[in-house]
Amino acid sequence: MRAALRPLLFSTLALLLAAEAALARQEKTAPAKVAPAQPQPKAEVTLKAGDPAPELKVAKWLQGTEVKAFEPGKVYVVEVWATWCGPCVVMMPHLGELQAQYRGQGVTFIGFTSKNQEPEDKNAAFVKKRGPKLGYTFAYGESTDAWMKAAGRGGIPCSFVVDKAGKVAYIGHPMFLDVVLPKVVDGTWDAQAGDEAVKKLEKEFGEVYQALQKDPAEGLKALSDFETKNPALKGIPYLTGPRLTALIKSGKAEEAKAMAALAVDKAVKLDDPMPLMIVSSTLSTSAKGDKDMMALAVRAAEAGLQVSGQDDARALLNLASTYFAAGDKDKAKDSAGKAVAASASEDVGLKNYIEQEAKKLGYEK
Repeated sequence: MRAALRPLLFSTLALLLAAEAALARQEKTAPAKVAPAQPQPKAEVTLKAGDPAPELKVAKWLQGTEVKAFEPGKVYVVEVWATWCGPCVVMMPHLGELQAQYRGQGVTFIGFTSKNQEPEDKNAAFVKKRGPKLGYTFAYGESTDAWMKAAGRGGIPCSFVVDKAGKVAYIGHPMFLDVVLPKVVDGTWDAQAGDEAVKKLEKEFGEVYQALQKDPAEGLKALSDFETKNPALKGIPYLTGPRLTALIKSGKAEEAKAMAALAVDKAVKLDDPMPLMIVSSTLSTSAKGDKDMMALAVRAAEAGLQVSGQDDARALLNLASTYFAAGDKDKAKDSAGKAVAASASEDVGLKNYIEQEAKKLGYEK
């Protein structure tokens, strides 16, 4: 099994989440000047597909029934994540959908994080707020090294599928679970062949994304072909922004509005702020001048604040930016000021970023 996602896919995901990346978790202090990094010996990979699954060492179960051991005859998806990880949060509602779909077939999803990723209180607060609607199990441990480090994985989200024999069947990105899980459940998954199939899907996915950036019309055709060929992967959440942008740039305004409205309605129902931020940011950037789409952008941003909480600095700044794009400078300034106030308890890097952006929107301390 490969040590990590290929650079193309990894960079693609970063670009797909540009709306969130601008507000992503920052370092708590300004970066200091450091000496050039010295080459480090490559860590030995000791956990591969086909190996017995490591023990899940949990300090606290935050939601769901405790899993004391991987029971024979049952399937488990151990998803390593963190609250600051945009790609992790984007995938979570779909993981909840998969848990609901496969619960009756003996599948348990476990969102697993540890001190390696973030403090327990921050993780627990997120699970308390979002966990009930997500509907799967969450656990916090001292370390995820027995999984991540052992598998040679450095980035999250990362899924580990444990089969009915207690062996690791798959290690990789959760966006491909719709392809992997059915075969693991029915016993037809072959780790080696499956790994090659996922590699091919990753390559095709990257090509689709590049096509969307290069030529929106051709990109939409490539995306349609990809989804026709791989129906299980239709609606990958990472493609919401690029698909919406391509529709707008291709002159398919009505289709774009219908897609955006559907995404907003679903996100509100699930209390899922990420699609709301992505839709509002995408429309604000790509649909300026279209009254109907800007109204939809504002609706999405306002819903995002409601779902995130009235004191969420990121959601407030996104709302301010959306108001500004829609031409409402007074509301933009007011929301920007609230974003600055709400950022007081955030990391220094994020706090400074919000203050800088607020100035661009007309707010001065």
